[in-house]
Amino acid sequence: MKNNNPIRCFEGTAQPHEPFWSFRDGAQTESGETEIEFYGPISEFSWWGDEVTPKMFKDQLYANGKNGPVTIRLNSPGGDLIAASVIRATMLDYPGFVTVKVDGLAASAAVMVALGGDRILMQVSAYMMIHEAAVGIMGYFNIDDMKEMIDELKVINAGIVDAYAAKTHVDAEKLQKMMNEETWMTASEAVAYGFVDEIITAGDKGKGDKGGPEDKKHKHEVGNFANALKHYVNVPKALLESPEEEDAVSVENERQVQRLRDEVKILI
Repeated sequence: MKNNNPIRCFEGTAQPHEPFWSFRDGAQTESGETEIEFYGPISEFSWWGDEVTPKMFKDQLYANGKNGPVTIRLNSPGGDLIAASVIRATMLDYPGFVTVKVDGLAASAAVMVALGGDRILMQVSAYMMIHEAAVGIMGYFNIDDMKEMIDELKVINAGIVDAYAAKTHVDAEKLQKMMNEETWMTASEAVAYGFVDEIITAGDKGKGDKGGPEDKKHKHEVGNFANALKHYVNVPKALLESPEEEDAVSVENERQVQRLRDEVKILI
């Protein structure tokens, strides 16, 4: 049955069945391939029982990709695991070669989207995070209800571990421990564990990196997720600092330095 009134899972301004992705055709991209951008939450609404939005994504993928190569540009704090799992399955079924580029952040459910790629690349300045499945609880529940939720979360966690193991070949026990501890990975760590195949550096222009300005752009985009990241435990400090605040501090510091220079000139 179609879910015409999907449940909102994450705070935001999106409307039900509204795409949270955008397509760009090859004429608009540096690589010449069709690109899909996931810049933000992986669906603010649950895909559980939703037959509308997943079909919309699949139809647009095949219409825009034309069964040829596509590139996913990913910068997301996570979101609905069901949506991420369906997107991954859709990408795995897609006949064309899929390249994933983690531009700034792939956290939580966004990692599942990344695993839909045939090859996964990651900006040298980007981060990836895995953790245990969680559920937001609203209302009142008895012991039986809570036990049922726990059992469901265990099943979900097992599925996540299986998906990670299929890509990384890290053993299940190690992956479960990493999820328990909410593990944040730099690009080099993500490659070492096998989540990512290759790091994109400033010199790799052929892989879509534009160097300094592009890095700054991604840094600002990650900064926009600060509120979404605050419910995580081990977030790197750099991701919680607002780029706008950093810029303001830099301006103030420069002003103070100039004031001291002026005072020194007066004293001399």
